[in-house]
Amino acid sequence: MEEGNLKILFAGTPQIAVPSLHAIASRFRVVAVLTNPDKPGARGRDLVPTPVKQAALALGLPVLQPERLLGRAREEVASYRPDVLVSFAYGRMFGPKFLALFEKGAVNIHPSKLPICRGCAPIQNTILRGDRETAVSIQRIADQMDCGDLYYVDRFNLDGTETTPSLTDIVSARAAKDIVQVLHGIETGSLVPVPQQGEPTYTRMVCKEDGVIDWNSEARQIHAKVRALLPWPKATTTFGGVPLLITGVFGSYSEAGADPVPDNVVAGTVVGMRKGKGIAVACADGLLWVTRLQLAARKEMDWQAFLNGNPAFIGAVLGG
Repeated sequence: MEEGNLKILFAGTPQIAVPSLHAIASRFRVVAVLTNPDKPGARGRDLVPTPVKQAALALGLPVLQPERLLGRAREEVASYRPDVLVSFAYGRMFGPKFLALFEKGAVNIHPSKLPICRGCAPIQNTILRGDRETAVSIQRIADQMDCGDLYYVDRFNLDGTETTPSLTDIVSARAAKDIVQVLHGIETGSLVPVPQQGEPTYTRMVCKEDGVIDWNSEARQIHAKVRALLPWPKATTTFGGVPLLITGVFGSYSEAGADPVPDNVVAGTVVGMRKGKGIAVACADGLLWVTRLQLAARKEMDWQAFLNGNPAFIGAVLGG
């Protein structure tokens, strides 16, 4: 049931934004939903709608999918007479002419503790950094990416075991509650945005090469890489010249490397196994315990099943 009088244009594309759309639509009038055009599916034949489009259609909301936010797209948006733009992972920049369509402003939901991790891959980079705290930041959209004043910052602790999928789920659920609170504040005029404080950091798109493991790195860095680069591109190394994906690790970020490397063992060596922890691989400063692995063109396995099928793994040097 609608509670507020604001007319909202919601802009989003991936699944992370769907709970926020549902939450806003249950409290306010969503006049239309802006999302990216449909794209070919895995087999390249049928076009697949974005998760936000699927959710919008299920809610009976108009869906707009312009290739570019130029004159015709602006005219269509203006016809709905929206008060506020709410953007969450839409994937495109908004120009000044587009932002001028919204009398009460435009807000963006960003999954980091701004000004930390501005840019397009904040969740992966939060994990890679080993941060103990992150946030959902709701900001006023500015001319430069993620530089706008902050309406609200919802901080929460991390335990160092989060993966990109699990942290995405946490952010998605928290953002859905946060944005409703912010929109009520905008409607009543009780919420005033404040400038971001602190030294900013920036992220970039994750690429396949980011997944390559350097076993001469600290165990914590590799632990973070494994968790951050799920489900893509995944942390990769080689075993006997064959690509090997490392898809699971034991314990938390702070615990990685606590067990010492045996004397005269080179980084990347599989030094043994331990029930309840997994397979131990030597890193620069200690052991990393690996729990799940996947050889190229094979199924992902837990460490015990993998060793059953690859008895020569213990003692091998990975990535050589």
